[in-house]
Amino acid sequence: MRKPIPIVAAIFAVVSTASAASAQEDRAPRPEPQVERVAYICANDEATRSAFEREYGQQPVFVTAEEALAASSAGERWAAPRCMTEAQHERLEQMRRQTAAKN
Repeated sequence: MRKPIPIVAAIFAVVSTASAASAQEDRAPRPEPQVERVAYICANDEATRSAFEREYGQQPVFVTAEEALAASSAGERWAAPRCMTEAQHERLEQMRRQTAAKN
């Protein structure tokens, strides 16, 4: 009956070491999640603003086609998605097509 005791002690030592390592990992700073320049086509009405705030925790920020392209060129990242009107989205697509045609 004495042999199982060292095995139990060894198992306990392994489990407690793993728990300590896990606790240290939990205390390590975690990077903030960042969104890749996501822009949605959004209406600019109360229902959309309310839904966006409920989903992302802030009022929507509208960007123009030029601002979206500049953010892309600069490698900018947004903590929450941005919104653009349908007209700005069409303009953005047109600008991208023109850029692709030049290259």
